[in-house]
Amino acid sequence: MYANWVRGKQGDPDAGALGLRQALASYLAQGNKSGAPSFYGLLAELEAKRLDLGCALKTIDAGLAIAEETGEHYTDPYLYRLRGEFLLTPRPAAPVPAEEAFQTAIAIAQGQGARGYALLASHSLAKLYQSTGRPNEAQVILPPALEGFSPTPEMPEIAEAQALLRTLA
Repeated sequence: MYANWVRGKQGDPDAGALGLRQALASYLAQGNKSGAPSFYGLLAELEAKRLDLGCALKTIDAGLAIAEETGEHYTDPYLYRLRGEFLLTPRPAAPVPAEEAFQTAIAIAQGQGARGYALLASHSLAKLYQSTGRPNEAQVILPPALEGFSPTPEMPEIAEAQALLRTLA
């Protein structure tokens, strides 16, 4: 599954999505469900990269449904953040559903103590606030999410969020 995801991220989203979809179907057909919500998220990323946003949103829904069925909710913040990102892609002028998805991702991540997921969703929400003329709300959401994080090459979003916060001040 990961090899197909990497293939899709590195330039061939059609082949990556097809391979990942087939691998996921095979995995599920064998009765496996562990990790499936995460795999649905990876597939949705590739579908969005192919600009098949309707399919990507349905894939997010499928991942959340498996999470509900299995009780495996650790990737829910990731899936809700992706939903928010995808909802902004076709309709940046209608940000309310995206905002709700980001807020859900943040709330779940905070409840789980998943600070990395909370930071990613907070960064996405702050960018939305900035783009919709709500910089004060962005200034409120970012500092607590950034607390204790230092920029690293593995997570460039930290530096990006810090830079965004500096531009808002």
